[in-house]
Amino acid sequence: MGAFVALTAGIGGAAVWCAVVLVRRGRRGSTENADGLLIEQEARLRAQQMRSQGRDFMAHPHGRQGSGPGPHRH
Repeated sequence: MGAFVALTAGIGGAAVWCAVVLVRRGRRGSTENADGLLIEQEARLRAQQMRSQGRDFMAHPHGRQGSGPGPHRH
């Protein structure tokens, strides 16, 4: 019975710790220094480029016209 109580207390403590960490992360605002703002801007641009490349691949999964082997339409 004591082991069960200790296990339950351990799991409860871990859950409380996780909740505290998540709440503290949520309270942080946007980055305020110049270096952080530049890093965030670069990350947004990279993500936008990756999304656009993904859309391009889905639209043309076998590459652009004329880039692969086989007959080509002109």
